[in-house]
Amino acid sequence: MDEFASERPEGPAGMRMSSPGFMRFRARNLALALATLAFFASGIGLCVAWAQAPQGAPVVVRAIHAVEGQSPDLFAIIIDLSEETTVRHEVLTGPDRLVIDLDRSFVAASAQRMTGRSLPAIGALRAGLFMAGQSRIVIDLARPVLVERADFVRQSGVARLVVQLRATSAEAFLAQARLDAAKRLSGRNSRPEPPPDDKGDTRPLVVIDPGHGGIDPGASGLKGEAEKDLVLAVGLALRDRLVKSGKVRVAMTRDDDRFVSLNERVKFARAREARLFVSLHADSLAGEPDVRGASVYTLSDRATDALAARAAEKENRADLIAGLDADEEARGGIETILVDLARRETRAFAQLAARQTVTALGNRTHKTPLRGAGFRVLRAPDMPSILIELGYLSNPQDLRALADGNDQKSLAETLANALEAFVLATSAPDSAVVAPAAGP
Repeated sequence: MDEFASERPEGPAGMRMSSPGFMRFRARNLALALATLAFFASGIGLCVAWAQAPQGAPVVVRAIHAVEGQSPDLFAIIIDLSEETTVRHEVLTGPDRLVIDLDRSFVAASAQRMTGRSLPAIGALRAGLFMAGQSRIVIDLARPVLVERADFVRQSGVARLVVQLRATSAEAFLAQARLDAAKRLSGRNSRPEPPPDDKGDTRPLVVIDPGHGGIDPGASGLKGEAEKDLVLAVGLALRDRLVKSGKVRVAMTRDDDRFVSLNERVKFARAREARLFVSLHADSLAGEPDVRGASVYTLSDRATDALAARAAEKENRADLIAGLDADEEARGGIETILVDLARRETRAFAQLAARQTVTALGNRTHKTPLRGAGFRVLRAPDMPSILIELGYLSNPQDLRALADGNDQKSLAETLANALEAFVLATSAPDSAVVAPAAGP
């Protein structure tokens, strides 16, 4: 008989609330041992709390621990929080991952790494803000596992979420991943689209898209500087500069440290009929500190060079890093002959915008400043889109410039001048600007 299957009463939300078997877990320290004892005690005096924190009070994710079990196929992830909150979990394939979502929460720096013994089934962990009011923990799996139960235990003022895992077969894991995907798609289809901004303003719209964010830090600098923070700072400075001039409208796909999927970034801009979509990124090359300078990318079926191909591959993995089904997200677009024809014209205008941006950047650019690659965020058929790699975080000179507030404002001024010039010239009804001929 399964050692966890003996007469477990159902708790709130249908969760089973007692199991003496798990008391044999070998915890890393006494506090975790007591938590697991309390969690899997016989129900008498068991403190399982599902009361919500006061509305508006953020729940802090303080620490994440790995705990092994008595048998090699049984273990747990224990998450320390300031309060109980709503929890959801799912598994994903390609690669295999476990995703845990926590409502109304943010992840403290102390929870960015998992403590406890290294477990064979557990790979890398990422934790951070996934969207407004929701944090996400993504755990890469070295072998298939499924969640048997997930319940809260309160001990010494700490709310501990104990996620009990058991190794399973590849077939069972795939079946659960398919069920989870069906639920996710059902919820997405029932979610209404946010209303676009007021269309009474006839000024052309520029959408600024700071890459990465939340659980996805992007590239790292020499001292751990995160791409997501640097491109957000430049994006905010660019927004402020464009707003101050008042010549165009401005919207941002994110203006704080949250994750936005690649599809949602494009949908956001298209729903608002943006005249130009500008995605901001920074790169990093291990072992090549001399490589520096900005590059401006447009969509291309073939990458300009190996560096461009590598950059697109890295940026297109953002959804995987954040615990999304990348294949499912990629299928969210529409690929038809009509869309392809529209995209050819759009690409021509994107190439014009890219060339003007490269010219404005001057000596800030890489030796190959104008590139093409298959970035997913550039695939909108009806909206000129460019991606700007602002520099290399592996290069000390680029990193200093991107991290310095004054240099950020200077860069924003340069970009604003170029982007305004393009948008205003191509939006005027009597404009004589003609896009270059689109390639086949």
